[in-house]
Order: sequence, then C-alpha cells, then structure tokens
Amino acid sequence: MSNITEMVRNFAAANTTVRKKQVRESLCLTIEQTGYSFDELVQQGYLKRVSYGTYMFCDYVQKTGPDINDKIWKAMKVCSGAFSSAEIARLAKSSTSYAYKRIRQYKAEGYIDDAGTRKTHGSGWEKLYRLKSKGKERALNPNIETFTPDPLVMAAANLNRLICSGLAMRDPESTKQALIFVEQIRKGLDDAPKA
Repeated sequence: MSNITEMVRNFAAANTTVRKKQVRESLCLTIEQTGYSFDELVQQGYLKRVSYGTYMFCDYVQKTGPDINDKIWKAMKVCSGAFSSAEIARLAKSSTSYAYKRIRQYKAEGYIDDAGTRKTHGSGWEKLYRLKSKGKERALNPNIETFTPDPLVMAAANLNRLICSGLAMRDPESTKQALIFVEQIRKGLDDAPKA
C-alpha cells in the first residue's frame, strides 16, 4: 500500500464517512492520487461506496485467501486440546521454526497457554500448548483484520472538523476539545523520531 493510500485510509478511519473532494482538499492530493487511493481501498475492503462520491470506512476487513498465519490458526483450532509446534507446522504446511515463532507471539498476546510436555518418538520431549478462550475465539475468524488509525491522524482529523465547521470558534466546549487535539498533535510531533 502506498503512502498516499495509507494517508487516505487513516483519514477515512478518523472521519468514518468521507467524500473524495473532502479527502483531496484536506490531504492536498491530486484527482488522480485520490481516485487511485479510493479504488485501492474499495478493492481491499476498507471503503464501501454509500452514494455517489461518498464512502464509508469499514473497521473490519475480510482478507482474501488464507495466508500461512491463517493456516496456523486453523491448525490450532483443529487440534482440540494440546498441540506441539511440530504438529501445527505439519498441518499448516509450514516450517516448525516458523510455527514455533508464531506460537510464541500468540502466547505473548494471550491467545495460547502452556499445556505441559510429552515424550517424542525418540528420546526427547516436546512442549505442548493449548488455546485459551480468547485464542479459540480468534481461531474462529482468522481471516478478519482490524485497522486502527494512527492517533496523530485521528487528532488532526478531529481538529480539522472542529476548525472547518466553525465550532471551535463558536462553542466553548468545542474550543476546549480543539485545544486538546492541538496538544496531542504537538506531543505526537515532539515524540516523532528525528531524521
């Protein structure tokens, strides 16, 4: 995904419903850049057309086709009870080292728990794991991807809305909100890595 398309996706996520003209003017894009980004985001499922020139942002996107991580989730779901990284690798048609790497990640994220050890066919032992309830729920929908917009983009979009609508100048509560967004943006820019 290009940087421009990523900007448009963040802007759309912050505003929920957007028009092409609004995005083009707010992000200083050309008609071609805006059209390309919208086409790409519609194709990927992030935007859904609701009327002529108006699009709604979709929080949950159904990814196309299973990737190796989806196959690992499916394999863990199939193994009711305890499983080893070697079993998951075999079922997902992956390498054992990659399956183990994913299992460690999912364990750190709270999806998987240790389930003891068992003797292998040789003279060794292998570590066993099991899905926690959170992991079982995740395994049911491995193909769903959730997008969370950048907080700095959210603050900028919300500030833009308050300024452009005139609310920041007319309503004291909106003025306070605008100042909070300005402070969030300033802090975000101060914390940004310097080149």
